[in-house]
Amino acid sequence: MSVAVIIAASGKGTRLGGHMPKQFQQMGGKPVLAHTLETFNRLDIIGTIIIAAPAEYAAYTQEITAGYGCGKVQAIVPGGENRAVSVYAALKQLPVSTDIVLVHDGVRPFVTARLINAVAESASKHGAAIAGTILTDTLKEADENGQIIATPNREKYWRIQTPQGFTYKLIMEAYAKGEKDGVLGHVTDDSALVERLGVPVQIVEGHPGNIKITTKEDLWLGELLLQQEAGH
Repeated sequence: MSVAVIIAASGKGTRLGGHMPKQFQQMGGKPVLAHTLETFNRLDIIGTIIIAAPAEYAAYTQEITAGYGCGKVQAIVPGGENRAVSVYAALKQLPVSTDIVLVHDGVRPFVTARLINAVAESASKHGAAIAGTILTDTLKEADENGQIIATPNREKYWRIQTPQGFTYKLIMEAYAKGEKDGVLGHVTDDSALVERLGVPVQIVEGHPGNIKITTKEDLWLGELLLQQEAGH
């Protein structure tokens, strides 16, 4: 099975602050993106990695891949005006012989080999699979004035993570239709485009530690998780 990975790392990361986007900021002595790349690069199941990065950080992204021995990175693609456009540009770099495509956030550095393998296997079996965790908090629906309208049954809702996995043919069809319909600027994850085709998407249970580094608090938590890993 030929598995390729698209690393979505083209965001600006304004909520985190600092002098550069969040994926390039230091965590545990190296860029957040380096942690993510190393995990995928070391897995036997992964054959190709394509990175979507800000155009102005293309050279620095190349330095990271070389400096941390991520030899499976085949291309670094300049990001577009939003995540979906960036991912689509990266997808177009893959050979048609690719069997399974995984799409992963560059700022989710704590993804595990177990979860990556599980999503890839589920995508191969079902056509589309995404990582997610069951909600433990109570949900409330509110109106524009902040008043409660309803309390949905949280057992039906999942907090979605990455990686998200698809057969090559399916994800390319989903993106092509999304581009044709002009919706690439309105979707927040890849599975939403597949859902528009009427194709079922399977959820694979992820893990709470698969956090997305978005704020300063996330970066602080990431440092703690790295210290915990080092302690074991």
